[in-house]
Amino acid sequence: MSPVTLRRAVTPALRRASALAGRAIDTFPFTGLGLLVVAGCGWSLVRYGIRHIDLLLLVVGAVGLALGVAAMLSTALTALVLCYQGRGARADEALRLECGYPARTGFSMSNLWFVPFVRVRWNWEAPEASVRLVPLKRRLHEEVTPMRRGLHENIVRRVEVSDSFGLTRLTFTLRQQRVVRFVPSMGALRQMRVVRSIAGGDEISSPAGPPDGERVDIRHYAPGDPIKFVLWKVFARSRQLVVRTPEKAIAPTRQTVAYLVTGVGDESAAGAARVAVDTGALGAEWVLGADGNDTYAKSAVQALEVLARSASTPTELGGAGLADFLARATPGGLARAVVFVPGRPGPWLDRVIATVRAKTAPNQMHSPVEFVVCTDGIVPIVKTTWWSRLALQMRPDPAPGPVTPAPGADVAAVLRALATTRAPVTLIDRVSGRVYPGGHHRSLEAA
Repeated sequence: MSPVTLRRAVTPALRRASALAGRAIDTFPFTGLGLLVVAGCGWSLVRYGIRHIDLLLLVVGAVGLALGVAAMLSTALTALVLCYQGRGARADEALRLECGYPARTGFSMSNLWFVPFVRVRWNWEAPEASVRLVPLKRRLHEEVTPMRRGLHENIVRRVEVSDSFGLTRLTFTLRQQRVVRFVPSMGALRQMRVVRSIAGGDEISSPAGPPDGERVDIRHYAPGDPIKFVLWKVFARSRQLVVRTPEKAIAPTRQTVAYLVTGVGDESAAGAARVAVDTGALGAEWVLGADGNDTYAKSAVQALEVLARSASTPTELGGAGLADFLARATPGGLARAVVFVPGRPGPWLDRVIATVRAKTAPNQMHSPVEFVVCTDGIVPIVKTTWWSRLALQMRPDPAPGPVTPAPGADVAAVLRALATTRAPVTLIDRVSGRVYPGGHHRSLEAA
């Protein structure tokens, strides 16, 4: 059996064993400290307190054992009561929250003030959110801060019941059927400008031209055509009646096409796309698509659904739907699209660059796609010397959350790679609300 086949056969068994071990640990009532205290007190009670009639260790062992048993019973009974109450919780109305902002969900549990030495706390396993418990009227009310946008049908809570001494702990999960929609935060962005599309369909040849267009084209005469538009000089030479007709009008279209590419650090890009929709930066008529969506949005409500659903797209599939979206949403050759991308490189970068290059004609000076690179702050690029590198100064990574600054080197790499497509690039910082037009990597120096 080859190593690859062996690994594939062993991996599922290891995952099942790990899951069973986790369940066993959750249902085992004693912590490591509690097990040590109970075992030590029992050994002291039997070995020295009873056999050697040591009154001090007899009292200490008996009190320690009694405390451990009392803590175990109170924790177990409390966990059973809370598990029964939590599983009977009704399904509330849909929960719609904005990432980064705390809000009450309406879910609460008794703080069991009448049970001594017991602590109750819980968090969310799914969807991703931080939980803060607010005591009010002898109950613990849940206040959550969404960490990532998304659409979910269930809430999975992990409840932990323990004693004040840290001797016992029981953990169980509660699943509640409730529609949850977390929308991306707009941050400090209040307005945004995007390039409008160019397409046919207006009745003027240019903004300064006459309303019916310039009659510069010609065609053969048809019955009913005004006789004043007949070109008599052409008739004298060729004996064919031709008339002058208006040119085909080309004017700025009222519809803008936008797309969200997912990847590491794409929360800022989703927030910028939401700002563009809410502030009307995309114009009166627009189309918005995103990774992980088969359809696209044409209204603000649909846009929030599309942006939230895009969070479930795997990282390795970022940008996979851009080519199909551009083919369906921009059927004309003159249409332009605005693509919101994260400020960190990933599998999406090469895929998006290949799609845009295929969309750009060889004789075009500029690409029909405009990129908007979005970040939640930028960590400046620090030029270190050889002696500072020898000092091995390690900086801790920023804590995970809805707002995580992007390293300046990553943002510069994204900007340089996108610039090779001849497409306009704009850099946006959602935290500060600043926009750096041009998208050149020198913009990082100003950040």
